Amino acid sequence: MSCPALLTAPPGVIPLFKILGNTVAFADTLYLFTANDFLTFAIPTTLFATFGSLSGPVITTNPSPSLVSILSRIPIALLVVWANLLIFNISNQRSPLVVEDKVNKPHRPLPSGRVTSDGARRILLVTIPLVLLLGWALNCWQETLMLFMMTWMYNAMGGSDDNWVLRNLFVALGYGMYSSAALRVMIGVGEEVTSKGLQWVGGVMVVMFGTQHICDIKDVEGDKVMGRRSAPIVLGNDLVRWSVAPPVVVGSMVCSYFFDLGISSYVIALAIGGLVAFRTLAYRGLRSDKMTWKVWTLWICWLSRCR
Repeated sequence: MSCPALLTAPPGVIPLFKILGNTVAFADTLYLFTANDFLTFAIPTTLFATFGSLSGPVITTNPSPSLVSILSRIPIALLVVWANLLIFNISNQRSPLVVEDKVNKPHRPLPSGRVTSDGARRILLVTIPLVLLLGWALNCWQETLMLFMMTWMYNAMGGSDDNWVLRNLFVALGYGMYSSAALRVMIGVGEEVTSKGLQWVGGVMVVMFGTQHICDIKDVEGDKVMGRRSAPIVLGNDLVRWSVAPPVVVGSMVCSYFFDLGISSYVIALAIGGLVAFRTLAYRGLRSDKMTWKVWTLWICWLSRCR
């Protein structure tokens, strides 16, 4: 069916419609590469940076942060995280992972036919130097380089396939680098992250290391196709759930204690963490596991606050 706007538009305007349409379609394709990890990585790490920068001298060298200035930098911090996430996701989803995504995530650009593997390679050739330039301009090039290195080790070197503990370690380190990059952007030029701030980043990384394999429970079928030794496949369904639930509860208490945030922080963290632990053990099946993963993401977002 023809678009009425195109039928009535002057001839010179039609190419503009086509250009805009192609641009929107390409932007949508880029987002689809990152859609599954946007909620898990981009949002929590940006919230971490927002709360951290607002805390002022708690974890940064800024004694009196400006709320307006910090809020105005949220889009830039989110762009930095998303751009680095895009590099990882395109690298991760290229062949032979198309086979896995046909089972677990058929909506992604490669299994859905939006982009070919060679097309994804060409996108990487353009975006990698652009993202590195963005990191240099915003003073987070160190994290960008670390993320590039871990992307290569995780994907091209198969670092995520042979050992689920190593897989968790890569994910935790990546989460820390995304958080640190966003925090550098959010605190503004001339300010630094203190040693307490680095400890906070490290604490969240430890929590991720001990609990993030909850994400793999919902992806078991695709991981079996790839021969990947993820935690649910190695440990079994019951043991992997028990390996997640206790660390979630412990992490809820330890992270609240770290900054002595008061009883309300303990109550909320334990309430959300307790729900994650309960759902992990009590509710099973693909639909339930996907919902539990979303609640876990909410829990991570709450733990990312430091005031």
